Amino acid sequence: MPFRIAIILLILLVFPAYDGVASMDEETDLWSKCDCPANDPNYNAAQAQDRPPSARMAYLISVHNRRTIQDGAYLIKALMETYYPGDTAVILIHVDKRAGIASRDLAEEKKDEKNQFLYDDSSLRKYVDACLAAPACTGNGRNAMNHKTSNNATILEVHSHFSPAWSKWSMNDPTLWAMNYLTNHPKLNGQHGSQSWDVFVNLSGDTLPVITAERISQLFEPQNGPLGNTNFVTSASCVTGLLPTSIYDFPKHSMKRGHYFQKNIPTTLSYVDSATGKWREDVNTPIYFGSQWMALTHDFVEYVIRSMDHPNGLGNVLKETLIETGVLMTDETFFATMLMNSPAFKDTIPQLNEDGALESYPSMHSLRYERMDENAPNAWGKYTSSDPLYDIPTKFGKATDGEGPAKAWGPYFLGTYDLGSIRDSGALFVRKVSWTVDPNLVRMLPVKSSSGREEGKLEWDELPDIRWPALGVNVKDPFVWAYTMAMEEDGEED
Repeated sequence: MPFRIAIILLILLVFPAYDGVASMDEETDLWSKCDCPANDPNYNAAQAQDRPPSARMAYLISVHNRRTIQDGAYLIKALMETYYPGDTAVILIHVDKRAGIASRDLAEEKKDEKNQFLYDDSSLRKYVDACLAAPACTGNGRNAMNHKTSNNATILEVHSHFSPAWSKWSMNDPTLWAMNYLTNHPKLNGQHGSQSWDVFVNLSGDTLPVITAERISQLFEPQNGPLGNTNFVTSASCVTGLLPTSIYDFPKHSMKRGHYFQKNIPTTLSYVDSATGKWREDVNTPIYFGSQWMALTHDFVEYVIRSMDHPNGLGNVLKETLIETGVLMTDETFFATMLMNSPAFKDTIPQLNEDGALESYPSMHSLRYERMDENAPNAWGKYTSSDPLYDIPTKFGKATDGEGPAKAWGPYFLGTYDLGSIRDSGALFVRKVSWTVDPNLVRMLPVKSSSGREEGKLEWDELPDIRWPALGVNVKDPFVWAYTMAMEEDGEED
């Protein structure tokens, strides 16, 4: 008996109780301070000027429930604390109206009982407040204009305007709102028409960068960056690959092609070309599939907004067509179709080599690594993976207000066993990543450059090559040792 007690104590010492990513005290400290590099007392602005040139990034982060709001805190922290002034110009956070951003105090004054206070009670709100209170980090916080880095500090804002419905047109609303805001808001456009940002990236809250925000910004640098002046409207993890794909390229029996043909989507459209101002009559306008999550140039974003502002612009005409025909998945088709039917921009898609990697950056096979649609063949009849998936334990529902497991087509949750595939992909971002599923991945990303790294090695090479075991994985619930020992003792007495 003493031996069993000693074993139990040893187990408790070696494997302490663990709940979430950190203890309560650690969690509080994690979100109470915004540790952007410029907020470091030792930060040297002059030395920062010697870094490689970079693009000015504008991010939209969309969150819609308790889990993505909490996951979004890790995403915002990763972006804010791994960039240098000038790399990240804007971060807009859009919170689904069903969650809301009203404070508990104001809601109680107005007797608003519908608001769930998910944002107000969240770590994301605490961290945003901490960043807004740090003038070195944010350009719209208190006393920011008096700080030496204010001109390059990030504009960080939280909004709540829409309640997107899955697969419906409203899925596009937050993205189009952000594009319009970034294009037309006076504080985001300098004097004489100068622009304050170069690249627009929209991300779900349950995304993480694989590499630092600084390195992402350098890769997108418009003049010499390998990803500069390229419009990514899809990613290799989608059935389309890194290039937008016409519905005519999908097999006739496939769901995506079949759905749009069943709805009798028009093959031609008439509209005003926003780039030239000329009327175009009955133009062949094939539908292209891409992804909801993109990385777009300033010029293309501006073109999309101009075409939405004009009642007869391609954007408006295409929007009305998609709504009137009742097609689904328009968040996957609208922007890809706009890009591929715009003569001025259709050649700005990624240029790929024979291996399907980016010609200008051959280590990159995917903009965003995501496990999706693995139970159905892609546009070329191939299955993308046969690896096991992370299943969602019963406790997950309690931690997320009843959110269920991923849909059959995905996206599926990622974890430690996916690191090898993330490493192979060369992706800039990964999704779905959640502290509720595998906090180990949350701790590990983003990978920071190592000063002692071998020449020719990239950040992705520093990820451990961990993969799903070939024979699969089964996980048992922990043994209840007190119950087990009691049963054994009862057996000994018998």
